[in-house]
Amino acid sequence: MSLYSDVLKLIRRHKLLSGVESVVVGLSGGPDSVCLLDVLALMRERGDIDAAVHAAHLNHCLRDAESDDDEHFVRELAGTLGVPITVDRRDIGAAQAAEGGSMEAVARRERYAFFASVAETVGASAVAVGHHADDQIETVLHRLIRGAGLKGLRGIPLTRLMGADSPVRLIRPLLGSRHADILVHLNERGLEYRSDSSNADTSLTRNRIRHTLLPRIELEFNPAFGESLLRLSRSATDVHELLLDVAHTAAVECVSGNAIDVEEFGLAHGAVRPLIIDLAVEWVDPLHPQFDARHYDAVVALALDGTPGMQLDLPGGIVASRWADAVSFAMRQPDEPAPQVHMPLACPGQTVDAVAGVRAVAEVVARSDFDLGAFVSAKTCYDEAMDADAAAGELVLRSWQDGDRFEPLGVGGSKKVGDFLTDLKVPVEERGRVMVVTAAGRPVWLVGRRIDEGVKITESTSRVLKLSVSVGG
Repeated sequence: MSLYSDVLKLIRRHKLLSGVESVVVGLSGGPDSVCLLDVLALMRERGDIDAAVHAAHLNHCLRDAESDDDEHFVRELAGTLGVPITVDRRDIGAAQAAEGGSMEAVARRERYAFFASVAETVGASAVAVGHHADDQIETVLHRLIRGAGLKGLRGIPLTRLMGADSPVRLIRPLLGSRHADILVHLNERGLEYRSDSSNADTSLTRNRIRHTLLPRIELEFNPAFGESLLRLSRSATDVHELLLDVAHTAAVECVSGNAIDVEEFGLAHGAVRPLIIDLAVEWVDPLHPQFDARHYDAVVALALDGTPGMQLDLPGGIVASRWADAVSFAMRQPDEPAPQVHMPLACPGQTVDAVAGVRAVAEVVARSDFDLGAFVSAKTCYDEAMDADAAAGELVLRSWQDGDRFEPLGVGGSKKVGDFLTDLKVPVEERGRVMVVTAAGRPVWLVGRRIDEGVKITESTSRVLKLSVSVGG
């Protein structure tokens, strides 16, 4: 079978472009991205996909004339293939010097932010990038070396959201294709490509794995080692999905928002404990960085052997805190005081407090037009729905205050907000950033945690108030 038919089969089997009217292709000029753009443009031309194709290239300004030559090349290639292209330039070196961190991480962040912005501009609901099966092999081996658990051994996902609050999906249509097949396709199509000189830099771990470790293993131990790692990745994905179902069942007993009950957690099977941890951490950061096995082991030790007051720093600025009977997760907060928020909300509409970095969207819909099950399955902790008539009056998003009381859904009885935050094991340093939504002056939603019992949706609800809050931008 040709690479074209393999990629088309993958797209159709996993519905990567189902309902997608436009797809942005990340185009570096290298063989993988050139192949991806060509294949998707061909599919569009032949009617095998409905999505319009738009290319996007970010000049990282890292390799002087070479970067400029890459930009010139991709512009000409897009013109030859009849594909519109958006090009931008960002000084990654300057960004890395100012912010710290690895050059690779900064470049990747800037590149994906650029792709997302292009998608928003052109109205695309998918961004396609050129990761292939050999990238998957290198990723799995790299994570194996670092001590990854089952989740890490799944490797690169075929698709994921571009961000926690983004409707745009990132897809990898070449993930089932080997690099050698990509080169064959380019040769058959008579397509040229650019070679990135940084790919030969063996001071980078990824390049040492690609150029030194993998070839040596395949030469001296197993010529089919790459295929073995791909099978391991697929098996890890299958087992992870099965265990995730088990973890969700266990989480009913031991996870409450961002906290884990240590007694119930101790009863859970060791294989599902990392997934239970993920479910609690996702309340804090739905797209938190990949944890290694040692991070999960450290959280398990904190839960089962730790003492109240102990804390653990995790990747992505996440902090695990041990309480008397629970472990909670929160983002480490800067030392400066939390900004105070007091924001009357437009309803319907969007309201923004640029100083505090808070945005809220409110909408009222008929109950007959609202699918509660679908909403619950898709929502994050910063989305809520309630009875619009029970939450009547002026809506205000504000920082919580001493004396605020509400009746937390499912708890029974009224509680002070401060006492409820203590019950949820919210660290003291995080509480200054907790907000409430009030209706006619009374709290109806402790944002990110719980709505008031009195505004829950019931059989008598005729209108639904949908609220969404974004923090940090």
